[in-house]
Amino acid sequence: MKKLDILPVIAAVIIALLVVPTGAFAALPATPAGLASIVTIPEDNAKMNMGVMVLGLTPVVNDLGADGNWYDNSMCSGTALTDVVVGPELTLEPIVWPITTVVTYYQLTNHGQGGWLCVAHQFAPAWGASLYGRGLDLLSQHKMLATLNGVPTKPDYFLCEIVEKEKAKVPPQTTKSLGLRQFPDEIIGTTLRDVSSNFVCKYKWIKPGVGALDVYFVGPHVAKFIADHMLIITVGYKVGKSTVWASDLQDICILGWAMDPLVLQILLFSKVTLSSFGPQNEYYFSWPSPLGPFDSCDEAAAWQLAWLSGGWPYATAGTGWPTTMP
Repeated sequence: MKKLDILPVIAAVIIALLVVPTGAFAALPATPAGLASIVTIPEDNAKMNMGVMVLGLTPVVNDLGADGNWYDNSMCSGTALTDVVVGPELTLEPIVWPITTVVTYYQLTNHGQGGWLCVAHQFAPAWGASLYGRGLDLLSQHKMLATLNGVPTKPDYFLCEIVEKEKAKVPPQTTKSLGLRQFPDEIIGTTLRDVSSNFVCKYKWIKPGVGALDVYFVGPHVAKFIADHMLIITVGYKVGKSTVWASDLQDICILGWAMDPLVLQILLFSKVTLSSFGPQNEYYFSWPSPLGPFDSCDEAAAWQLAWLSGGWPYATAGTGWPTTMP
């Protein structure tokens, strides 16, 4: 064979050696973390892009203890007794409400000397009917899109976490310690706590990477859960020997009651009781605007907490929060 005939063969071998490795590496999936993503879209409140839950509490404070009955006049002895619904007592911690009058109610108390006294107390008027809607809604629904390298792909791992974000006042300067504030001039604190154990996340995929998420509240129906919450969704993909992760953050607003008197009540079950929270749970409730006039969950929760506690919760866990509704 002539030398000129061998040259094309050598050139073909060299080209093959250059092309084969390139093709082999091109077949391997890329592993940068930025190529995985998860996007969630809440359905409860599209205007504010958040999920909304309602605990079904009532915005009233009514002390029905043996020595704590309240009446609307000073005739709190004898047979002419008229129970009334009361609110935060203004003498304990004044609350600035858009009110024009302060209501005085009387408490029948035993003064310990064999007799009863009528003691006057001043209260803010009960929460207006225009900002109260009965019922509860313990479900927040979300749409999901999970992708790998830009292609909708069902994740190998799915994690769901809920963190409560609470705005609370710090103790007064005269009593608070350095451990209860972020810096000396702080007047409002932010507290965070993982409350995932009070929720159940149920997810489903209709096709690779395209699905829905239902978040259920299964915790106790108490005022301390009224707050802005963070929903953190994390997905993972197995890529070779590595795992690629992606996360998304959404808001879930938990209210004590809906602040919209227009209520849609749909019967879920008939002639059977399946719930553990009473007859209300056998219905599905819906409101056009559960946050009422408020533009943020943070502000709506602050108003509801102030009403139920008669003040504003301190940053220390549990202080100022009723553990059960009256």
